[in-house]
Amino acid sequence: MLALLGSVGCGTVDLGDNFVPPDLVLDEDFFYCRIQPEVITPQTCASGAAGDGNSCHANRSALRLNTGAESVAPPACEDGVVVGTVPAEYEANLEAIRFTVQSDPLSSPVYRRPIGLDSHPRVIFDEASPEADLIVEWILMGGM
Repeated sequence: MLALLGSVGCGTVDLGDNFVPPDLVLDEDFFYCRIQPEVITPQTCASGAAGDGNSCHANRSALRLNTGAESVAPPACEDGVVVGTVPAEYEANLEAIRFTVQSDPLSSPVYRRPIGLDSHPRVIFDEASPEADLIVEWILMGGM
């Protein structure tokens, strides 16, 4: 009887024979022009802040970021589009970050961890910060 009652509220959704999850296409220009230079670099996510023992996402994390991106000049951008050469360090960081992005920004580790909603050694910025807003904007753009 308990098994019957427990299964009453649980249903399944038939996704069909050829279910294809929606693609998340991240805007690379937005990453190169905004995310890396305005979020990752100023927060020293790769090298760490004072007192972090340095090399946070360069050596001590599964998310490996290139510390060189913190010191190389960002690419030239016009109206949010790269018009110059993208530094190899920026390209490496985008590829490293891709696996932390999910189609729902509020579920994405790249959003949740730096604001302290998921496991992370420190809160990097506030949920209402411009940095958090940029991450949400970037991810939402990818779902369109």
